[in-house]
Amino acid sequence: MSRDLGAVAVLLLALVVQVTFVNRIPLPGGAAPDLVLLTVVGYALVRGAAAGAVMGFGAGFAGDVLPPAAHVLGQYALVLCLIGFAAGRAGESRPDARLPVALACAAAGPPAVAVVSVLLGEPGAGGDVLASPLPWAIGYNLLAAPPMVWLVMRIVKGPRERELRPVTHLVRGRR
Repeated sequence: MSRDLGAVAVLLLALVVQVTFVNRIPLPGGAAPDLVLLTVVGYALVRGAAAGAVMGFGAGFAGDVLPPAAHVLGQYALVLCLIGFAAGRAGESRPDARLPVALACAAAGPPAVAVVSVLLGEPGAGGDVLASPLPWAIGYNLLAAPPMVWLVMRIVKGPRERELRPVTHLVRGRR
């Protein structure tokens, strides 16, 4: 329970940092890394598909109603819910492939947002507007994914518990 509260605190911090700091940095290409998406991916990789979808929906809805939002209500919630579910399902089926899953989800986020905005008929969502910052957003997400996802996974997992193994190779006569 406390790990989930820690994850929610990290998510709220990521939302605030995303809106107040990261989105205002003048990076080349006019895009920025999506810390909220990466937080959802890290949470989903540890907790599974259902928890990832719920966290994605909650994070997306919070991002939809946060003041600088200029898109259709529920658009970001839909995208993060789907990405959270996909990351959680991949993490459940292949726990040894967490880094490739995190990178794939980080790369899939910006195109998913673009496709959903076109499908919902958002004004200004055209090919020219979406094509120029899209590769930059994917690149920034790929650069930010390893440290951000690792940090979130570390917080959600909690402290490591060491496994004690018998030391039989040090005792003479036993093998």
